[in-house]
Amino acid sequence: MNVTLGQRWECNEARADPDDVPEPHGTVPLWEDQPRFHALVDRVQGDYVELTATTGNSHPRTPDFGAEIALSASTLRDDPRWRRA
Repeated sequence: MNVTLGQRWECNEARADPDDVPEPHGTVPLWEDQPRFHALVDRVQGDYVELTATTGNSHPRTPDFGAEIALSASTLRDDPRWRRA
């Protein structure tokens, strides 16, 4: 799957690999399967992607509206937390 300008993605920590979840969450269910936030792709250059946070829930680590998120395209495609919305 290609990552292209204008795509909408969601980050959902409930789909995280258990080895990526910090204590004390590693031994208890995280939360319902719902996105922590959505973001739009603003820039793609090779494997580098910049997204802008658009909507989010009340979790304290949810980025603010308009916050920039920099990731690799391979992270968006391969990390189970990320999915095209």
